[in-house]
Amino acid sequence: MSRVLAMMARTRRLVVEEARQGLAAALEAETAAEAVAREAAAAIGREQALASAPAADDRVVEAYIAWLPEAAARLARSRAILDRANAISSQARARLNAARAAAEAVDRKQAADAALVRVEQERREQAALDEVAQSRPSQSGMDQAGSAAARGET
Repeated sequence: MSRVLAMMARTRRLVVEEARQGLAAALEAETAAEAVAREAAAAIGREQALASAPAADDRVVEAYIAWLPEAAARLARSRAILDRANAISSQARARLNAARAAAEAVDRKQAADAALVRVEQERREQAALDEVAQSRPSQSGMDQAGSAAARGET
């Protein structure tokens, strides 16, 4: 049984490591998606500032108006990708938490089994000590025999 638990523990540790790596990759993708969405929003802000500047002529404003739908679509796509990346990160966190819980359950089972083995071993040792103590002649009987021999009363 302990061999099976040891194998399960190793497997669970591998699953935890795999889940940890999956979360790292998901967080990396989320960070990249966040940067793209932030840049798309910043581009709209920059272009809007240029188009609304007092020195901006009609060509700048018209170029902004023509460009804005594509920029807004790019921002919407980048936010959708970011939302999906957030969902994937959440799933990866849940997988890691589940993998850790499973590994901890195996570890607790191993510890409980080891404690049972220790208790049984201690019980056997105590039983052996008790048996040895019962098989010896009583100490008081030995004292009396030893005293009699010492007095020459044998």
